[in-house]
Parts: sequence; C-alpha cells; structure tokens
Amino acid sequence: MFSKMKKRFWYDWILVAIRTLWLVIIASAGFVDPSLTVVSLWVVLSLAFVVYLVPLIILYRKEDWYLTIEVTVTGFFYLYLAYAAPGLLWSFVLLVITIGLTSSRRTYVWTGILSGIVFPVLNGWITDRLPYESIVSRSLGFAIGFAFNILIQSHKQARIIQEQKLLLEQHIKRIEELTLMEERSRLSHELNDTIGHTLTSLIVGVESLRSSVPDAQIERIDSLVGIAQHSLVDIRKHLHQLCHTPLNHSLSESLRQLTEDFMKSTGITVKFRVIGTETLVMQKINICLYRCLQESLTNAVRHGKASVISAQLHFNSQQLRLQIEDNGIGMEEIQFRFGLNRMKERLELFHGTVSVHSESGEGTFVICNIPLQTEPVQDAIRLLIVDDQMIITDSLKQIFDQHADFNVVGTAGDGREALEHCDRSQPDIVLMDIRMQGMGGIEALLEMKQRWPDMKVVFMTTFKDSLQAATALERGAEGYMLKSIHPREMKEALKLIYNGGTWIDQSVATRVFEEMKRQREQLEKIGSSQVNYPYGLTKREMEILEHLSSGLRYKSIAAKLFLSEGTIRNYCSILYSKLGVNNREEAIEMARMKNIV
Repeated sequence: MFSKMKKRFWYDWILVAIRTLWLVIIASAGFVDPSLTVVSLWVVLSLAFVVYLVPLIILYRKEDWYLTIEVTVTGFFYLYLAYAAPGLLWSFVLLVITIGLTSSRRTYVWTGILSGIVFPVLNGWITDRLPYESIVSRSLGFAIGFAFNILIQSHKQARIIQEQKLLLEQHIKRIEELTLMEERSRLSHELNDTIGHTLTSLIVGVESLRSSVPDAQIERIDSLVGIAQHSLVDIRKHLHQLCHTPLNHSLSESLRQLTEDFMKSTGITVKFRVIGTETLVMQKINICLYRCLQESLTNAVRHGKASVISAQLHFNSQQLRLQIEDNGIGMEEIQFRFGLNRMKERLELFHGTVSVHSESGEGTFVICNIPLQTEPVQDAIRLLIVDDQMIITDSLKQIFDQHADFNVVGTAGDGREALEHCDRSQPDIVLMDIRMQGMGGIEALLEMKQRWPDMKVVFMTTFKDSLQAATALERGAEGYMLKSIHPREMKEALKLIYNGGTWIDQSVATRVFEEMKRQREQLEKIGSSQVNYPYGLTKREMEILEHLSSGLRYKSIAAKLFLSEGTIRNYCSILYSKLGVNNREEAIEMARMKNIV
C-alpha cells in the first residue's frame, strides 16, 4: 500500500486529512462530553475507527469499490449514531464532503442522493426530528466536496497537458537532431563520393604517366601522388568529423545517452542495462535500434502514461535483443499503427522482428530481435577482388589482410581474369567493379552464376546508378556498395552476405527497389499479353511457386534460377501478397487447393 501512496499527489492526501480530522473530532467530543453518547464510548470509537480505516484500505487496493463501501459503511454508522450518540450526528458533514470529493460525473447522482437526502431523512426519523436542516447541511457539504473534486480534476488535466507538451517538445527536438544528423551524413557521403572519386582518378592518372616521363621526373610524380593521397586522407578525416554524432559511438553508449537525455527532458525514470559482451555491429543496425528505443520510450509515456521504463540490451552469439518494459496503463488490444509499423519495417531490413506484449493495467513489453549474422566465422572468408584500377585492388587487399576473418585469394583486373581466378581458387565472395576494361562486371556475373551458383558476387562502384544496381541484383548479385563505403562497414556487410544476407547501399536502396518494381511491372505487362496466369501472377512468380510446392528452399530456388536469395525473397513477398497469404506454407496449400500448379 505504501508503494502506491508514494505515487499520489498533494490533493490525494486531502481525503486522508479530512477523515483524520473527523476521527479526532469524534474521539475528543466523546472524551470532553461523555453525555453525548448513550452507549459505551469505546464501542463508538471502535466502530468509528473501522469506518475510518476500511474505506481507505479499499481505496488503495480496489479503487473501483471505494465509493460503494464508503457510502454504505458511513451511512449505516450514522444510522447507528442516531441511536447511540445523537449529539455527534453533525460531524457526518465531514464524511459527506469526502464522498463528494471522490465522486465522479458517473456516480455523483446516487452518492449525492444517498448522503444528502436518504441518510439525513432516516436519521431524522430515528431521532424523531425534522430532517430539513440535516438535508441542507449534508447537501451543501456534498456540493463543496464535489466542487473541489472538479478543481482537482482540472489541475490533473493541466498537469497531463504540461507533461504531454514536454514530451512533444523532446520528441520534436530529437527528430530535428536525427534529421540534421542524417542530412550531415548524406552531405558527407556525397562529398566523399565526388571528391574521393576525383582524387582517386587523379592518382591513377598520374600513376599512368610514370612510364612515359623521364627518370628525372619520377621523383616529382611520387611527390604529386603523395600529395593527392595525403589530401584524400585529410578530406576523409574532415568528412568523418562532419558526420560525427552520438551514433558513431558503440551501440550501448548511444542507447545509454538516449535514455539519459530522455530522463532529463521528461523527468521519467529510465533504467538501462547491457547484458552480455558487446560485439561490433554495422552502423545501420545501430541507427535501427536507436530509432526503435526512441519510438518505444515516446509511446510508453505518450500513450502508456508510464512513470518507470526499463530497457535492456542483450548480446549473445545468435542475436541482438532490445527489451523495453514500462509500468504504464497497457493496452487491451495491440494495434500496429504508424510507430510500431515503422519499427517493424526497420527491423525487417536486417531479418529482425518486433513483438509487443501488453494487458490493460499491466504495462507494455516490447522485444526487438536482430540475428547476429556478423559473428566471426569458423574459417576465413575467401575473397577475390576485381577492379581495373590497381591502386584500388591493392588498397582493399591491404585492408582485408589486416583481419583474420578474411583471406584474399587473389586480385584481377577484369571479368575474364576473375573467371580464371574463380576456377583456380574457388572464392566464397567475389568483390568486383561493374565498369571495367575488357569483360565487364555484369557479363562476368552471369558466367559465374552459371558455373558456380553458390559463389556470392558483390559489386562495388564509384557511381550511384540505380538502373545498374537493379540489373545486377536481378541477375543474381548478393550486394551492391559504393567504393566510398567505410572499410569497417564493408567488412561487416561482406560477413552479412557470407551468412546468407543481401546488402544494398542505403543511398541507392530506395531507387533500386523502385527500378526493380518498374522492371517487374513491365515484365508483367509483357507476360499478361501472352499468358493469363491466375491471381495476376507473372511467369517468374509461377516458376517460383512451382519450386516452393516441390519443397525447395529460397537458396535452392535462387541457384536454379541464377538469382540471388534476396531477389527470390522479394518475388515471394509479392507472390504471397497476390495470393492473400502470409507465408510459404499457406501459399503451397492454396496453390494445391486451387490447382494453380
């Protein structure tokens, strides 16, 4: 009971104060003038103490029952006083004030009638007196209590509005910070793409002149190349500072800082704890969980009216889990509206899930899971680097040679040379430029997927070309990244791809999906003009549905159709949507029931 009392405010103690005053008056009046009571004073005081204590216990344990118990116990006690102590009946007005103080717009009619009219009439009948004076005094007391209750409710509403305003200001401030952060990050990447490419091209161009200049000028060539390389390093350092935000720290530090800022802004208690040994994750995952925690904190206060929130970040070998629990009002029915849907969409980009558990009056429990596909592999990832600029292949080889998780089995200058290397060394991943002299990247990709279906191909390029990226992914590539990507993020992306994932640079992802959608729509139009498949399915979707019905998994279907596993998943999502089902099993069952395959 004490823990619940601590959450109450000053006006909640007025009820206790009035009741205590009433008990003191009963006791003192009885001792000062014993003639006021007909029966033993101790009997009256014992019953008065019961009337004082029982409604308070009910109020703090079963608040919904309070008014019924209060009116019943108080009313019958005063019917008893009409016989045992008629001289103390006047103090009934104090308890009538408390009844008015705790009445609501739904209950004031029956509580007012009972305490202001019914019980005074019964008391008058028992004492053989006219009840008019009692009715007036009790009704006035009830009106005073109810009026004060209205003032208290207005004060509570004002306090809630103030808290909502504070929360909204904090939310807007955080949105502004994140918007500024994303814009600065976008600007830094744009500058890195353009200036970095220019300086890289300059270095390659100057290096190409080395064989055609006199020996006396070689030192000057070295000087120019050194200046350009130092400039490239300095520019990258300044651009890194430009996009420096709290999210450049570790995930746990970023989330801890968010909870501390939230507590300072709202006054809500947030307990943050990290369980397990923290592992390095990609910046995109950091941002995803940062946004999920931010959304959960906002929902807990805005909708859940929580006063205490607990957040836990769990690291283990299989997954990354963020748990947020609050002591708010909870929900009878969980609805995935805009906020929860955005969390779900963000997590699904990394094959993650969000689950929400809540009951009315029991708070809300949110769990965000992301599988850790970047854990160290048992054997080093065998990597082949393909680019027609030797400075890039050498630079990347030097980066990967510093990490035991990667083994660079070779470098190649074009697609033809890459195929020869693949035949000899069988790499796990081919990291290849798209535009090269001789055989290009797309042509080499088709050959690789035909000869080695399980080999993963990742394209890297200087230019943001959504059409080119969409074509590469449709032909079976597992990844598409810019050369300006940070080496740490490139390594984590390659580990993700090695473990079965797909990676697309965020700066072109939206345009790539739009381009792939446009290409599919064109193919659907062509296909629909030739053959009409049920439910608006395309020929490719029918192929995939047939393979699913045959029991093949996504990876096996991808190998058969020379596509990436990510592309097959995209096709299946559209397929499930057209069939109106939620998963593979339902799609197979429907296909067999409707004789689609």
